[in-house]
Amino acid sequence: MSEATVKVDGKGRMVIPSKIRRQLNIKKIVKISVRGSEITLKPVEDPLKSMEKLVTKGTMDVEKEIRRLSEVAESQLQKEA
Repeated sequence: MSEATVKVDGKGRMVIPSKIRRQLNIKKIVKISVRGSEITLKPVEDPLKSMEKLVTKGTMDVEKEIRRLSEVAESQLQKEA
């Protein structure tokens, strides 16, 4: 378990040490939960990155399906010729 003591500035900001950010793969967004007197931070994937992955995957799937259908069509044409 990693632990660190950090300062909180006048605006309530603190810096999560880079070792902990790397360990938890924290990029831009964290979820803050409060239970009693404890604060928990959990990394959250950037919603735009999530959408980008879906769009990229969908695009790749569509391109793969188009190639497959094209090959089937070409095969059918060769059988008919």
